Amino acid sequence: MSNFPYRRALLATAILGAMVGCESKVYQPVQAGPDTSVAVVQPNASWTLIWNDEFSGDTIDKNKWDHEVNCYGGGNAERQCYTKRPVNSFVEDGKLHIVARNYQFTGPSDPEGKSRHKATLPYTSARLRTMNKGDWQYGRFEVRAKLPFGQGTWPAIWMLPTDYVYGGWAASGEIDIVEAVNLKTPTDELGAKAGKEEGRIHGTLHYGREWPDNVSTAAEYELPGHINPADGFHTYSIEWEKDEMRWYVDDVHYGTQRSDGWYSQYKEGGKWVTGESDAPFNQRFHMILNLALGGSWASNANEGGIDDAIFPQTMEVDFVRVYECSKDPASGKGCATVSEDAQFVAGTAAPEIIIPGPDYARGPLFTLYDDKLDKHLRSKEYDPQFKIYTETKEVAGRGNVLGIKKTGEIGNFYFESPEVNMTDWMNGGEIVFDMMVEEQAPGTGIMVRVDSGWPASSDIDVELPPIGQWKEVRINVAELINNGNRFAPGAKANIGGLKNIFVIEPTGPMVLNIDNVRYEK
Repeated sequence: MSNFPYRRALLATAILGAMVGCESKVYQPVQAGPDTSVAVVQPNASWTLIWNDEFSGDTIDKNKWDHEVNCYGGGNAERQCYTKRPVNSFVEDGKLHIVARNYQFTGPSDPEGKSRHKATLPYTSARLRTMNKGDWQYGRFEVRAKLPFGQGTWPAIWMLPTDYVYGGWAASGEIDIVEAVNLKTPTDELGAKAGKEEGRIHGTLHYGREWPDNVSTAAEYELPGHINPADGFHTYSIEWEKDEMRWYVDDVHYGTQRSDGWYSQYKEGGKWVTGESDAPFNQRFHMILNLALGGSWASNANEGGIDDAIFPQTMEVDFVRVYECSKDPASGKGCATVSEDAQFVAGTAAPEIIIPGPDYARGPLFTLYDDKLDKHLRSKEYDPQFKIYTETKEVAGRGNVLGIKKTGEIGNFYFESPEVNMTDWMNGGEIVFDMMVEEQAPGTGIMVRVDSGWPASSDIDVELPPIGQWKEVRINVAELINNGNRFAPGAKANIGGLKNIFVIEPTGPMVLNIDNVRYEK
């Protein structure tokens, strides 16, 4: 497969080194509750069943499923080795069991499990896929499952492209039917009451360009009556048709995304092009079932890390069913079950492909943001914990400003540029912007950085203004570059080839606004 086909989280070159260290944790005990399974709801008669596995035998059907065997870590620094051992996956009592165990294991360090290089990880689990045994374009996809619980668990029911027509992950797309992390631990949901347990599920699309220039957009949902997905079986579904994707739980439609909010961009003949129609979600995809442990999302959310007291943990799967729309199989249209109450996720439209001219980013003034973003730039967040919220808002006397709210410890906001030579700015150049802090957790500061691909990054601390007051910040470019990367001693940004020309990172929870971001001489 192409570059990073298994990477699941939105990782950005701006921050790959800025990881927190391991800490000793005291976890709150969690346990399964009474069975809250919901009865199976049949789809409407327009859907025709074309592929299924009811797990009614006593073995995993090799005509439908392959095991992935590796200690690769899923591309997200996950802590499990995937095996095909019966202790990690088996069929029993009409259900597939994928079992994560607290057991050290050594195996191939590459995703396809072919490398002679080995890795040793502290846990084992299983990951099954239907690639080249079940591959589909459009349809209804249902998986009835009971999800695991506890700090560090990351169950996923999802789909990847079989052919990678548009290039490596995520230019060719990824469809997450359902994911959840750390179910039944204390939730870290913004504004939640103390003592509320984690019960959110997520339906996500990944698309855009190849990593690290990928994009993801998601719908979030909680089961009615505070039912937890770990306490019973529920049917998780998507209806995928040309130009639209819809997410369901127990046939309740809770999320929609459309093709004007997704895209694929890739190089063809050395030039960037945007995929036609509803690319990348117009090719065949296959199904994946897995239970990951830790990694960039689960280990950085809720209570942090992995709780060794929870093992073994199991994702049970009652059935997998794939349907074709009988009214129009070629497009999947005409069979939709739609609720007006479902969340519409606007997504991200394809950015204009612009080739900067020879005078781009030259002095004496290079404006990045002033009421709107420079047309050559893209604003992005590194947000592995889903705790960074950004918006453009109008402020009297200033016009549009950028609002940034961070509720966790990890993540940042940045402007991504075409690779650009900024050497001229080393002689008297400054990064200048206006900043106003609305709220700030004790001890939280701000760093600003630029980078040319991790670990080639340089950062510097910024003095904070009093709460509620605007302040102009000036940073000498040469001083910033020479300051180097605090997370990778000896490394610094290459001023001759910057990729992220402005990164702002609160070191903890903070609400701030920035405006008039520019380079000046």
